[in-house]
Amino acid sequence: MFNPDKRMRDMIFEILRTEGMSISALSRAMEEQGVSIHRLILTGYLRALTDLNELKEKEVPPAKIYIPAKAKEKDIYELVGEHARLIASGKDADQLIVYALNRLFKRPVFFEELKHAGVKNPTAFRQAEGDERSEAMRILRRLKWKVPETSPAFVADPPEDPTLLENLLCNILCERLDYAALVSESKQTKLFSDLH
Repeated sequence: MFNPDKRMRDMIFEILRTEGMSISALSRAMEEQGVSIHRLILTGYLRALTDLNELKEKEVPPAKIYIPAKAKEKDIYELVGEHARLIASGKDADQLIVYALNRLFKRPVFFEELKHAGVKNPTAFRQAEGDERSEAMRILRRLKWKVPETSPAFVADPPEDPTLLENLLCNILCERLDYAALVSESKQTKLFSDLH
């Protein structure tokens, strides 16, 4: 699913993940996703990413293999799925994932999106229909995502524990912005004014 607004760098890292690829293999993978780029331009781009220490270049005669210098960053689906499973389990985690994505995107979420987030059984949730589903499909079509016209979209009720969504979002922000050292490990039992 190629998004023309997505930078080439992101596409290259999405294809490479943690595996190394030659320029030829990377070029073919990009063409399979609908992006045709001259090999000389791609070579220059890969060398620039190497100079920026974002890629590593490895000699494997007769070719050069390009490998990400660090692991690919997780997308929003992976982050929500991973963190939801850390604070809930089974069906509760699935509900939290669907609900969180519904709230973040302000729309129903399609089967393909939920699969990417790791939802085990999306059919347990209400299917969006009519205008609600059509509007969500229009958004993905505008982004050039390839979602089958027959793909179901889902909406989840809020979790029984209203703090789960807040905890999920706080945990994601804490990981992404690396501020764990600033977070209290236990709930404070006394007010600051009681300490004076």
